[in-house]
Amino acid sequence: MFKFEKFNASNIIDAPAVERVVEFSPSGMDAADVANVLSLAVDGKVISAEAGDGYADVAGRVNFRLVYVDREGAVRGKDYNADFNKKVEGEFTAADSVTAEVSVVETDVATGDMLTLSAVVSVRTGAVQRTETEALVDAEKCYKTAGTVMLPSLVAVKSVSVPVSEEVEVGDVENVLLADAQASVTDATVQNGKVTVQATVFATVTYAEGGEVKSASMEIPFTEEVLADGAEEGDTAYANASVRFSKIVLSGVQGANVIRFEGEVALRVGVVRCRESEIVSDMFMLTNEIEIQRQSRRFVYCGGIKYVSERISGTASLGDRPAADFVAAVPYARCYVAKAEITDGGALVEGVLNADVVYRDENGLNSVRAEVPYSLEIEGDFGDAVKAVCVVESVSAKARRGSEIDVDATVGILLTCYRTAQAEYISAVEVGAEKEQNTSALSLYIASEGDEMWDVCKALTATPEEVMKQNPALTTPLNAGDRVIYFRSLSVS
Repeated sequence: MFKFEKFNASNIIDAPAVERVVEFSPSGMDAADVANVLSLAVDGKVISAEAGDGYADVAGRVNFRLVYVDREGAVRGKDYNADFNKKVEGEFTAADSVTAEVSVVETDVATGDMLTLSAVVSVRTGAVQRTETEALVDAEKCYKTAGTVMLPSLVAVKSVSVPVSEEVEVGDVENVLLADAQASVTDATVQNGKVTVQATVFATVTYAEGGEVKSASMEIPFTEEVLADGAEEGDTAYANASVRFSKIVLSGVQGANVIRFEGEVALRVGVVRCRESEIVSDMFMLTNEIEIQRQSRRFVYCGGIKYVSERISGTASLGDRPAADFVAAVPYARCYVAKAEITDGGALVEGVLNADVVYRDENGLNSVRAEVPYSLEIEGDFGDAVKAVCVVESVSAKARRGSEIDVDATVGILLTCYRTAQAEYISAVEVGAEKEQNTSALSLYIASEGDEMWDVCKALTATPEEVMKQNPALTTPLNAGDRVIYFRSLSVS
């Protein structure tokens, strides 16, 4: 009599970001040999993420890259890794496939009795939970109205690795000090059975040449077609990219070296479909009372991505230190997102740009960390919520008179929008006692403001056809006080 159908849907859950301090003291390195720290480049990445009931276990790695001047006056570069674990509480289940992101919030280096590198990392976790919803789609011997529910579902998730490379001609390289690289997706388009992803790697290689510190920047765009079974045109894609590992290869001849950057980018692509399904939204029986159980569920799903480039500029103060003669290099720069939220006209993204600026003053090589706060308003439709990831596309610095250095950067912001779908449906029906038949020959219904034909029929226990037959001029929605008269043909026993 009652037909129910099961619908599959997906819902995104996120746990609040948590922070953790990671420290590392390299063995075998004399802290006294570090005369001056020029740059501490720090990146975090996820090694694994596993879900339990009510929590997620995240294993991560922090990569410390130190550039310093030793006590002999030579510029050195060191690379260290430190692993960590973090338990994140959230509405997870053991069956969830958890994703996690690690970003670096603060960094520091201490050179007391021993060298200590430290970083504060922010760990964000989330999951797409697949759910099953059973809703009433048809009912016999009932008068019913049809409705629709919007149910988002995850069609496909795919991870691939993409090799990238680029080279640039430089002078006579004494040694490579630091290689810094970031990657970002700039677009993702769904076609039948695949997603075409466009992305770019932004790399900076800092090296020593003739006693000076210099840097070379590379921009490496690439396009990758990712197979995604079940994907169809009209679906929505989301994607993210990260540099899994990289290395530098030196070649060329003396005085004309070639720096070659080789790396591997990890792409994670998802495809989402939000479909409209027809259900029974309301019903009644002429003969029996019925009890209806309703369910209301809220689903969060990915509504697409948008990439924009913005300019950020600011000033770093040297305080009471000697003025900078000139800027040698900017070996490391990161753009940290502190807040991303929906506004009336689009999205507001706020955060801080951190950049290590190496310069030369009257005492030789020195450095300062520039911290440039930013607040960017980006126009567009970003749904009900938005997340932002920021990469530094390019950065430059220039010494001014006095004790200030101007920093100018172009940053790329990948915005992922999230939408919500509210599903209201009938989840159960129970047939009750027979209705007491109305034995009056005449019934009068007095409408409330906005009443529809459905309200009239339920009140009079009559079909829409019967009501309209006797009230041919009736139009809906009704106004307050409108009257509907209904005559019954009564049988005499």
